[in-house]
Amino acid sequence: MRALISSVFHKVVSLFRKVVSLFRNVVSLLDQLIRRLWLLPPCRRIDHALQKTWKGTKPLEYHFLPYVTSVLRVLGWAVLIIGVLASILLGLEIMNGGLMVWKTELRGVGMGVSAIVLGIIGSFLAWLFLLVSRELVNLFIHVKENTGNTAESITEESG
Repeated sequence: MRALISSVFHKVVSLFRKVVSLFRNVVSLLDQLIRRLWLLPPCRRIDHALQKTWKGTKPLEYHFLPYVTSVLRVLGWAVLIIGVLASILLGLEIMNGGLMVWKTELRGVGMGVSAIVLGIIGSFLAWLFLLVSRELVNLFIHVKENTGNTAESITEESG
């Protein structure tokens, strides 16, 4: 019994160390991004940095939207990767030792496989939703740009 508790404790500690390491890497990347934005001249910090990410023909009226699309893409991939890994780990844990959820014990190969499959499907659907949201924001940006171009060409032709 003690060996089982010790084994589970070591697995939890190992997983916690990996999560802390991943969290440190993410915070380090965010720190580098903030430092780069902070080193830009005062009036052009965020606008200039965000303008570099958009390759449109005219300056954007909504400077934040290209940044939102980048965040949605990164968030979508993070949700997919973390969700798949977490569902696999959860399914393996259910297969090997069982898992207590409230007063119900989840145990067995069938329950573990179903946890893995449902977790992967859920992660995929969340990833798909985030990428579709990103593409909708891009669509709105392009519709606004094309509408402005059409309005300009119609006024030039009539005038």
